[in-house]
Amino acid sequence: MGDSMRLLISANSFYPAVGGYERVALTIAHQLASRGHAIKIVTSTPGDEDAGLPFQVYRTPDLRTLLKLLQWSEIYIQNNVSLELLWPILLCRRPLVCVHHGFYGSSRDTVFSWKHRVKHLTTLLSTNISVSRAIAETLPGKSHVALNPYRDDIFFRMPSIKKDRDLFFVGRIVSDKGIDVLVDAVAALRDRGLRPSLTIAGSGPEEPVIRRKVEELQLGELVTFAGRVTDEKLNELLNAHKIMVVPTREGEGFGVVALEGIACGCVVVGSTCGGLPEAIGPCGRTFANGDSSALAELLHDLLTHPDTWNDYFVHAKEHLDAHRPSVVADRYLSVLTDVMEAKH
Repeated sequence: MGDSMRLLISANSFYPAVGGYERVALTIAHQLASRGHAIKIVTSTPGDEDAGLPFQVYRTPDLRTLLKLLQWSEIYIQNNVSLELLWPILLCRRPLVCVHHGFYGSSRDTVFSWKHRVKHLTTLLSTNISVSRAIAETLPGKSHVALNPYRDDIFFRMPSIKKDRDLFFVGRIVSDKGIDVLVDAVAALRDRGLRPSLTIAGSGPEEPVIRRKVEELQLGELVTFAGRVTDEKLNELLNAHKIMVVPTREGEGFGVVALEGIACGCVVVGSTCGGLPEAIGPCGRTFANGDSSALAELLHDLLTHPDTWNDYFVHAKEHLDAHRPSVVADRYLSVLTDVMEAKH
């Protein structure tokens, strides 16, 4: 393991908030703490459920507290560049490691904002870890790639649950997640004589819009809204479905949900958005981002040729093994050890 390190980790959003970014930050913090490293977390997320965590969490600390934490630390790790939590490092210099979970700026931006420019420039001054090659390629600074982990203690195959449902989506119901693309594809499949079931798990501001779309397309008998589900319940739902669809159209840095679907025995179908193809690997197929017709064609092929599904399962174990928390933590520690050696 080497010598213990004192690591200050910032994450604007953190446990008990849920989401791919938050789950990865929590998992890596747990892994580093389990290796004997001293961890302290800084976050803007409120919460009072920290008693069971193996590290201290400082929620919205003032400047004085943040400076004391920086003085205590040997390395400052930021999950995504946060300018609000970055500038105090000018007063208390520490080696900076930035973990990039997503893209800075949107393809819809007409002007690349000054904040995004500063975040990009920060990558030239920090040691960088990107959660996908797709992200690393957008950064001006050199970046190590450590593909994200998934919770293998939560997501796994349960043979006792019968896979008798067809399509599954999980995520926030917002336009970036492309749920409308999936609903249009289901309508196209219905019009071609197939009637696959679709379960939509999640909630979000655009849920009423999607519900109206389902009604207008007369898909009520095929589509079930399961609401927000996490952990054990999500594992059960994934185990009951044959195909997970991840139709994200914007901002997918990696896509941990794809790994969770693979672990539960799903064929994963996803868009070509960002790092999602890296998360799917050889365990599924991709379609052109935002193209409901291409998605419908791909799903039609899978649903009518289930004999081909084993081609996607045969590589699942090898793919998942590379994303187990302990394996990914080893990659982080390799980078952090190099930073410590350079410091001395």
